[in-house]
Amino acid sequence: MKNILGFALLLIVNIGYAQHEYTKITGTVTFQDKPLAGAFIHWEETPGGVFTNDDGEFVIEHHHGPPILIASFASYKSDTIEILDKTKPIRFVLREDNELAGATVFAKRISYGLSKLDPRTTVLLGEREFQKAACCNLSESFQNAPAIDVSFSDAVTGTKQIKMLGLDGFYTLIGREYMPSVRTLNSYYGLSHIPAAWVNSIQITKGAGSVVNGYESIAGQINIELKKPFGKEKFLLDQFVGSGGRAETDVMYVKDINKYVATSLLARYGARGQENDRNKDGFLDMPKGQDFKILNRWQFYSDSGFEGTANVSFHNNKQEAGQTAFYNGDNNAYGIGINSQVIDAFAKLGKARKDRENSSFGSQYNFNHSEMTSVYGSDANNNVYDAHTDQVYVNLLYESYIGNSFHQYQTGVSFLYDNVRETYAGFRFEREEAVPGAFFEYTYKPKETFSLVGGLRADFNSIYGISLTPRFHGKYRFNKDKTAIRMSAGMGRRTSNPLAQNQFIFASNRTIDIDMTDPTLAYGLEQEVAVNSGVSFEHEFRLTYMPATIGIDYFNTTFLQEVVVDRETAGEVNFYNMKNGTRANSTQVQLDLAPARRTEIRLAYRMFDVQSTYKNANGATRIIEKPFISRHRAFINITQHTRSDWQFSTTATWYGPQRIAGEYTYQVNTYKPEYSPHFYNWNAQVSKTFKKKFEVYVGGENILNFKQENPIQEAANPFDQKFDAGLVWGPIFGRMIYGGFRLRI
Repeated sequence: MKNILGFALLLIVNIGYAQHEYTKITGTVTFQDKPLAGAFIHWEETPGGVFTNDDGEFVIEHHHGPPILIASFASYKSDTIEILDKTKPIRFVLREDNELAGATVFAKRISYGLSKLDPRTTVLLGEREFQKAACCNLSESFQNAPAIDVSFSDAVTGTKQIKMLGLDGFYTLIGREYMPSVRTLNSYYGLSHIPAAWVNSIQITKGAGSVVNGYESIAGQINIELKKPFGKEKFLLDQFVGSGGRAETDVMYVKDINKYVATSLLARYGARGQENDRNKDGFLDMPKGQDFKILNRWQFYSDSGFEGTANVSFHNNKQEAGQTAFYNGDNNAYGIGINSQVIDAFAKLGKARKDRENSSFGSQYNFNHSEMTSVYGSDANNNVYDAHTDQVYVNLLYESYIGNSFHQYQTGVSFLYDNVRETYAGFRFEREEAVPGAFFEYTYKPKETFSLVGGLRADFNSIYGISLTPRFHGKYRFNKDKTAIRMSAGMGRRTSNPLAQNQFIFASNRTIDIDMTDPTLAYGLEQEVAVNSGVSFEHEFRLTYMPATIGIDYFNTTFLQEVVVDRETAGEVNFYNMKNGTRANSTQVQLDLAPARRTEIRLAYRMFDVQSTYKNANGATRIIEKPFISRHRAFINITQHTRSDWQFSTTATWYGPQRIAGEYTYQVNTYKPEYSPHFYNWNAQVSKTFKKKFEVYVGGENILNFKQENPIQEAANPFDQKFDAGLVWGPIFGRMIYGGFRLRI
């Protein structure tokens, strides 16, 4: 009897296992009624899954957890279905991610690439891409992106700035989840205050961006997508340690309140307590300091179609720099102290219309309060910069279509408010600027391979009056979707912030002069207005046996009205308006190769031709090359993965000569500009991941140990008028070795 019962029990168990093994759920994934190949299907709370075949079909095993099935694909909005009947085929319908939701880039699927869907020239950076380098903050996260140039802004604070299309970073609209973020007082240090460990993906758009996101985009647009509470990671610990005494810790904890609501808490603490003076000029190469930031995020969904996020953060940063003697008790030495605090609150709310497909309402809200006090030299010489800013941003939008999905549009209204108070060296500026506006953007898209986008926004500025901002974009993919051509043209404008965005001038004894042509305007200066146009070409092919992609793009930016930062006269920095000023031409060629399954090679060459118009002492003008821009840059990145989860990445960059501001040699009635030497920068990193959860990495930056000689002018006499720490064209710190680990659960 025991044997019979045992046999029956074994039979029942085997039948159960057999039923589990062979119970399958089938379905399809489509986009605009077309099958979508390569879409990823997985059960909620289960990272493993399957991909659709060329016909958009999939088969997945029955799941005994929550019956929630999710379909996703890079640059598409995910679709979620609750499986009530396991015998019926499932049909997922994916939609393009709109401006409200942002693009989702899955690191396992795509870490770097040009968006095939976007009519604009948009590069997608996944999390794994900027983790190839020691990117503790976003100012260090673009070293492997040829579209962005990263350099030191001065030789004492260690601040890194970006340039795009040959123009300073403040000409690029830098937003967080498509809301303006790094601007006004935060335009100088803002990128360095965003922890890279908190970022899920980055989208870099060259040229004029969408009118939906505002009028300030001139050179391009960078959008930063932070990790969301409903993401796959529930806990993250990121620890970084670098030579020079730098250590930074990032933590993220996620809590699911229920299936509709989740929250996350992100915290960062960084410190640098070691004094370094490697070039023996008497100044710290990098500042000492502490950095603390905390962010609380909430994300929610509802059955009625409402979804959104609410977020609040606090940031405090303290830095000390200057002469080493100052920290050894010499009160007569040159010291620098920087203290900043930022309170930031932002939210998004949207609702899809169930009665009209591909139609939705959306809203975005942001409030930012920033304070900064900086002392350069000493309080006695009045070099104290004190600034307070408040920013309010509201954007209400609606998207739908006219007749059918061939004719799509987005429209809405926005409101931007800035209240800025600044004092420095006898200057006192107060600016209160309110800008209500409205926009309309129409997209003609008869098929996925062809689209035309035309946008127009009208804004009323309480200082500068009414303005119109038109923009146009076009995309055409052909040759079996292997070749693409994109075109763009548009106008951008912005209110200049001379002191806040050029804080390198504080680390000098230059006399500041602002040509206030109209005292009723902000800083007495006109708004900056520019026109940007460009074209890009992309082609996928095989080079012998290797899959390859070549991309070529050209962009021109012409300023109709510009605020010039003139450092061409020794001991002075002059700000003044210039009509028909800078003309920036940017050409880039990039080749991506995959010589083996786990090997990636990226080669790029970029050339700038940036000419600016300056005033002479007698009032005449001259056109000369804009300073501190490398006309030529060549780049190669090689990444090798292994089956055992090792990753080897190395990047080498060649920088051509850069014109040094104000350095001229007189020769036969002509001025010959002085240039920096060309130089190479080599970075490398090795990482190992254990069980997809724990990663250890070690690497080096500036391995060749190249350093700019004497980056500080008159370092031995810091209170002399010739003292200047802002004439920087190359690395300052030299070689840096670093290491760390990441724990993900």
